[in-house]
Amino acid sequence: MPPKRGRRAAADETAHDFRRHKSATEEAFAELVCPITFSLPVDPVMAEDGKVYERSAIEEWLKQQHKSPVTNLAMGTKLLPALRVKNMIRAMVTSGTLTGDKVDAWKLKLEEEEKVAETLREAEAGDGAAMCVLGNWYWRGMKGLAKDFAKAFEWLKKSHEAGFASGTCGLGACYVLGRGVPKCLVRGATLLMDAAARGSKRACYNLGDAYADGIWGFPEDETMARRYYSMVASASIDDCIDAYKEEAATWLREHAAA
Repeated sequence: MPPKRGRRAAADETAHDFRRHKSATEEAFAELVCPITFSLPVDPVMAEDGKVYERSAIEEWLKQQHKSPVTNLAMGTKLLPALRVKNMIRAMVTSGTLTGDKVDAWKLKLEEEEKVAETLREAEAGDGAAMCVLGNWYWRGMKGLAKDFAKAFEWLKKSHEAGFASGTCGLGACYVLGRGVPKCLVRGATLLMDAAARGSKRACYNLGDAYADGIWGFPEDETMARRYYSMVASASIDDCIDAYKEEAATWLREHAAA
């Protein structure tokens, strides 16, 4: 059995090594975090100030000003992919060297970007459902995508042209609300009615809601509201959230035909 003093020295050395490793890891973590988002970058790039940023964050920053977010000195707009940093982050996360909330957020963002990339490939291959999903993500600013009504309109239009009824519904909403395209009630209503006739529950709900409350330029019309709200339950394409289905059912109970 080794003497107690030797065991204590070994334990002290182990503790020292652990603290040194922890300190080095924390320093590396701090260097990897984007100075703008304070998160680990999924798509890291190196700017002209020699710092690494999340691409979308520094691109948005440079649209507003040509100064370094770190030094506040003048800086150009050239960005270079930081592949070594990207690989380092992935390796450190995979190995468990980096942990915590920022790592969890990085994993989630990576999953979202991979899902967006997969959906984009499907949409570009002609999948109308994928086109509609992309349009909805851009409309709401989901999956890490910035809210962009122009892109939402573009993808929903493609989905409609591909014959996807939910895309037709979304395109109708674009025209009715003037999202990504000049407002046109006639065009929007026509598209919504077409989508409803083809089985879109969401289109049926939207039309019922519009006629029930007289919103978006539609006249208040209880008969038309009842017609479209009644279609929600039987429509074949389930593209409507449960809350809207229940709202339609509640309205019908409260406005039963005499």
